[in-house]
Amino acid sequence: MSDRYSGSSGHGKWQGEDALGRTRPRARLVQTRREKRLQAAEAPERQSARMVRQKMQPAAPAAPLQQQVMSVPRSRFPVKTVVTLLLFLIAAVLVLASVRTSLHRLRAQREKDEADYQQLVQRHTVAYRDWIEKYSLENGIEPAFAAAVILRESSYDPRATSSVGARGLMQLMPDTFEQVRSQLRENATFDDMYDPEQNIRYGCWYLGYLCRIFDGDPVEMACAYHAGPNNVKLWIMNYAADGENLQLSEIPMEDTRYYAGKVYEAYAIYFQHYYPDPV
Repeated sequence: MSDRYSGSSGHGKWQGEDALGRTRPRARLVQTRREKRLQAAEAPERQSARMVRQKMQPAAPAAPLQQQVMSVPRSRFPVKTVVTLLLFLIAAVLVLASVRTSLHRLRAQREKDEADYQQLVQRHTVAYRDWIEKYSLENGIEPAFAAAVILRESSYDPRATSSVGARGLMQLMPDTFEQVRSQLRENATFDDMYDPEQNIRYGCWYLGYLCRIFDGDPVEMACAYHAGPNNVKLWIMNYAADGENLQLSEIPMEDTRYYAGKVYEAYAIYFQHYYPDPV
């Protein structure tokens, strides 16, 4: 490339140099611009030719179906978690069934106990109530206790007579009758003990006498009514753990222990259902 001088004012420049004296690549710049114009003109033709070549090329064969299926990523199924949940549900169902069965049994047992108790209450006869309340109050004892003694002694049969000679509702023995009659200073006879009112009056007086001796303790009073007060005093001294109060389990005589337990049971029922107000 030859350098030509140009300019009209005497200050010329060489076309191959810039103002700082650096050589400018004029020919290369012109050539680059020409190449760009040529490339822009040939671009549609090249694109068409590329599309034709792509159409002429055979399509790639598809992968086998088994390979496609195997290439699908498989999700990991939580088998252990599902089994654990199933076992937990089974255990919960079994526990609920067991609880339900237990509740059913408890309900059935409670209903049975309630029915038995109601039958027991109904067997506690309520008769001669006015006389029981009157003579119990006169002698400072609870009517419920007198009613319990009558139930245990005669089952409210005014003509009851024992093999040892006790008579009437409260089964008064001849010596007990004489003790009460002398205290009351009456001319009654032992045959009068078949009279319900007279028998209740004499029996309640004797219970009041025992109540004063044993400070109203129902167990000791029942024992004394059955075995005599002197025997009970000895039992308290010899068998009571505290030396003062005799418990049912400490009564040495089996028949008296059974008798006192039955009287105490009847006393509780009469007190709760028929004679709730104490003296």
